[in-house]
Amino acid sequence: MTAGGKAVPGADRVRMQATALGKYLLYTADRRFVAAHPDGTVSADGAPSEWADWEVAESGHGAFTMAPVAGDAAETLRDVRFRAVSGCADYPEAELDASGTPSRGSTSYGSVGGLLEGHMHWMTYQFLGGRFHCGRPWDAYGIPYALPDCSSIEGPQGLAAPIQNFLNYDNPLQPHDTAGYPTLASWKPTNLTYEGTYWKWVQRAWMAGLRMMVMSPNENRILCLLQTNRDTNCDEMGTVRRSLQAIHQLQDYVDAQSGGPGRGFFQIVTDPEDARRVINQGRMAVLLEVEVSEPFDCAGTDGRSTCDTAKVDAGLDELYSLGVRSMLLLNKFDNPLVGVRFDSGPVGVLINAANFASSGSFWSAQTCTGALHDNDIYSPAPSVTGVVGSLLSSSGLPGGVAPVAPPAPNCNTRGLTDLGAHVVERMMDRHMIVNPDHMSQSGVAATLSLLEQRGYSGVISPHGWMDPGNWPRIWRLGGMAFPGHSEASAYVKQWQEYRPKATPYALGWGYGADLGGLSEQPGASADGGITYPFRSMDGKVTFDRQRTGSRVFDYNTDGVASYGQYADWFADLAKTGGAPLVKDMWNGAEAYLEMWERTDGVRPSACDRGSAIRVGASWTSLLRSAGQPQQRDRAWSWCASGDGNDGRADVAELSPGGTVELAGSNASGRSAGGVSVGAAASAATRGAESAGGGVYYKNGSAYMLKGGTVSAVATASRSLLKDPEALAAAMSRLARATATQNAHPAFEASDTQAAQEAAGTPVTGQPLASQGDSAVTAALAALCHLQL
Repeated sequence: MTAGGKAVPGADRVRMQATALGKYLLYTADRRFVAAHPDGTVSADGAPSEWADWEVAESGHGAFTMAPVAGDAAETLRDVRFRAVSGCADYPEAELDASGTPSRGSTSYGSVGGLLEGHMHWMTYQFLGGRFHCGRPWDAYGIPYALPDCSSIEGPQGLAAPIQNFLNYDNPLQPHDTAGYPTLASWKPTNLTYEGTYWKWVQRAWMAGLRMMVMSPNENRILCLLQTNRDTNCDEMGTVRRSLQAIHQLQDYVDAQSGGPGRGFFQIVTDPEDARRVINQGRMAVLLEVEVSEPFDCAGTDGRSTCDTAKVDAGLDELYSLGVRSMLLLNKFDNPLVGVRFDSGPVGVLINAANFASSGSFWSAQTCTGALHDNDIYSPAPSVTGVVGSLLSSSGLPGGVAPVAPPAPNCNTRGLTDLGAHVVERMMDRHMIVNPDHMSQSGVAATLSLLEQRGYSGVISPHGWMDPGNWPRIWRLGGMAFPGHSEASAYVKQWQEYRPKATPYALGWGYGADLGGLSEQPGASADGGITYPFRSMDGKVTFDRQRTGSRVFDYNTDGVASYGQYADWFADLAKTGGAPLVKDMWNGAEAYLEMWERTDGVRPSACDRGSAIRVGASWTSLLRSAGQPQQRDRAWSWCASGDGNDGRADVAELSPGGTVELAGSNASGRSAGGVSVGAAASAATRGAESAGGGVYYKNGSAYMLKGGTVSAVATASRSLLKDPEALAAAMSRLARATATQNAHPAFEASDTQAAQEAAGTPVTGQPLASQGDSAVTAALAALCHLQL
């Protein structure tokens, strides 16, 4: 590397390690960093810094300029030229321990295959004031800085972080190894406060088939204010804005590691067409969601609201402009939009007290009168609730003593308010996906009724925070519902119990890791685990135990200790659930995209849509005009009504680039150029030219012959008519296309759910995510005990 024709000091053999798009560290063979200095000199430093972070720009004729981020024109290197060499030092990074090429689609517009992550918090490092969580998904200077020694937050041996120790060890004074990279000794499924979503770990899950992710920023103002060690004012929407900005910065960083814009393994998407393109490129599409307790800074209940329609409209418009396409109306507390699904167990004592601090009221519970209900409220001695109230008061928050809960089963008296209904309606107007998780049962029921009134498919329950007795209503609408995550055999059992036999729309299954949401991750398998090496569900990629620094993660003993072990968890699911589960999981991304298309205004599949097929139309305009097809590869199909036509179809045959090149049908009664399907072959061959393979064409129309009759007809594009071989292949695909007249079969519950509903005891009230996890419950129980 030279500048102005002279060697740059220390830069004779450097690795250009990207810190962002167009910015690089110059990492030397002896593991130092070429840096500028205010006096204009350049030398190798022992650590990265803004003086060693170089912004590179082309200056013409094969030359570049390089300027340190911290410097000015005086430190800029000019006429810089590079020469490729070998023998450079490797920059520290986590291994993928995976070989093979992840699957991709054959076109940009075809059906996708891949797994769905329905609820994940990738930007948790912003959570609870910015200094509660240790580590972050990336750092400009790499993994040693992204996964640091956590004593910087927790103190020596972690003894200055009593709340984190409660959560992770059930002991506020638990000494532990805080070391980050390269040893990572304390990373485990039950560690809720150390970074689990480092980008390389997520990339490993992508290589195992993860293709669609819903990413939610999260924050909780009240719990944040309880932290004395924080960098922010705990404003929930402020954290949302920073987190949405940060996920874009992560996307750019990953792109930079991969060679430039759009080359990374994931891309943030804002419409289903872009998501389909991204997934068919073999990458992961990321949809942005929001989950906070005080959305739009709305707090209060019972006439004490801080919000009105103008404020929520402006807030929703802002989120939409920031790329958000899915949203929960709450997280942990009642708010002016809707009541909350209670947290049960001892953790509920703290959450109820925090509910008072946020909304001005404790939970308002009654004994449920219907089959579906919320989680039951744990009622300790009044002295315990008083101590928790004192804990909040000591942090400057309103305290008090919660009332004793009525007899179980418990239901929140607060449901969807008029303002909350307005937000749901606005979300539908905006074609956004509604996530009713964490709502009270009353709120869920009212929300689903609003969606049903408009036949709105855009609804998902992805992490177990509602009574599963509501799920059939979601499936009937064309939405999605599934448990969050659990040990593999338990997860498979839930799939077996809840999976419906039939749904009106495409069925796919997913999971919601909720990693970063203070949610314990799946432990080691209860039935023997997996054998290394293993293959991804589609067989394209082979995996071994994942290594990060000196830590080797073994799923069989460690469980999902980081997001990287979700690849291993997928393999355990495949082993335990077999081919039927694999099929449902692999359909997860496609089912989500089809739901999102309907949410975005695309009509569901129906018969006799042939008149909407136009030669020359793009696949996106075809989708908008004809609605969702039943078959979606090079040939898109819609059913044709009439006796004898079940299985036959109206068809659009598309070019590799996604333009309609044939508009036709193989259904009885359809015609092109005056020749009908079922006519004698002579009607098509008279005055026509042969394309081979039983295909003839004349006057802009094409025909497939079979058994002496016309089996398919189409109008063809001019370019296709000029290429008889391609025309014959396209007509063959059109003739083979199929579609069923029963495009939307009636909903049919699983055997378990149907039997229990018939007996009057529906699958209901099961706390799939009623209290977060056992560690949180035990930790807060210990907190109450110590305060006593």
